[in-house]
Amino acid sequence: MPGINLIDKQPFYVQIRNMIKQKIESGEWKEGDIIPSEKELSETYGVSRVTIRAAIAQLVKEQYLTRRAGYGTTVLKTQSSMSNFTLIQSFTNEMNEMGLPSKTIDATLKLIPADKILASIFKIQEGDMLYNLQRVRGTLIPILYSDTYMIPVIELPNTKEFLYGSLYQYLSSKQVFFNLFEEVVSAVIAPKSVKNLLHIYDESPQLKRKRFAYDASNKLIEYTETYYNAAHYEYRTRLFYRRK
Repeated sequence: MPGINLIDKQPFYVQIRNMIKQKIESGEWKEGDIIPSEKELSETYGVSRVTIRAAIAQLVKEQYLTRRAGYGTTVLKTQSSMSNFTLIQSFTNEMNEMGLPSKTIDATLKLIPADKILASIFKIQEGDMLYNLQRVRGTLIPILYSDTYMIPVIELPNTKEFLYGSLYQYLSSKQVFFNLFEEVVSAVIAPKSVKNLLHIYDESPQLKRKRFAYDASNKLIEYTETYYNAAHYEYRTRLFYRRK
C-alpha cells in the first residue's frame, strides 16, 4: 500500500485524503462500507490520528464519507454513483457490449478563446480560454464526431495517449469528477464539414447530442456536441435506481 510521500509538497492530510478518495472512486471501498478506524488508518499510513482526522473531515465535507456517533465512518458515495438514476455509457463500452471494436480515428486538442456563444454557455467572459478537443471515433468506419469544450481546471496533455484515450478516465486519474450530466438529443441535418468526416452523402437527419457536465458545486466544466452517423449507430443509455 502506498504511503506518505515525503518529497511531495502537499500536506500529509491532503495526501491521505487523496489515497482514501482513490479507494472510494475505484470501488475498493463501496457505498455503505464502514472504513477502518482512525487508529487503524494511522498505523496503516504511518501518520498521526490528528492527520487522519483532518483527511476524513475533508472527505466528509466533500460528501464522500459520513460519520455517525457510536457507529463509525461510512462511505457515502462512489464516483460511479454520481447520479441517482442515470449511468451514461461511454462509446467504447457501448461498442464492446455489441461485440464491435472501437477506436479514435482522429483527434486534435487546442486552447481557444471563448466566443460569445461559448461564453454564454459557460457563464464566462468572452476571450477566456477553453480547451477544445475534437475527435472522430468509430469501429472500422467513422461513426461519431465530438466537439468538446472544457474549462481548464487542469492542464490537458497534447499527447497521443491522451488524445486517443478516454477523456473521463484521464480526468478521474487527476481527481477531476463530475456530479451531474445533462443531455439534449435531437435529429438534425449535420453540417457539411461533419458529413465529410462521417462519410455521410445525403441530407438525411443525423443524431446530435449536447452534453453538459457539472462539478459538485454545479459549475459547468465541460460542454460537448456530438454528431452520430444514424445509419450505423443507435443511442443507448442505461437507467439504474440506487437505494439510499
